[in-house]
Amino acid sequence: MAKKPTTADAQLVLHLYELRREPEMRKARNWWGGEFFPQNADDFLKVIWAMNTPENNWLRQVQSYWGMAALSSCRAY
Repeated sequence: MAKKPTTADAQLVLHLYELRREPEMRKARNWWGGEFFPQNADDFLKVIWAMNTPENNWLRQVQSYWGMAALSSCRAY
């Protein structure tokens, strides 16, 4: 049974929306959804190991955002 949402839950959701609207996050999401189409694990690893590149930064940014969003959704249950 889900718990009743609190003010803190609402603040967390609003904070996630604010993060989502940041200019660099928009670039990261656009890259992820429109340009990054790895065909195999090696394609993915190339980006992971390409430190200090925009693509590496964007990959880590999108993944960490999704991690925060997933954890916040778990708090409700």
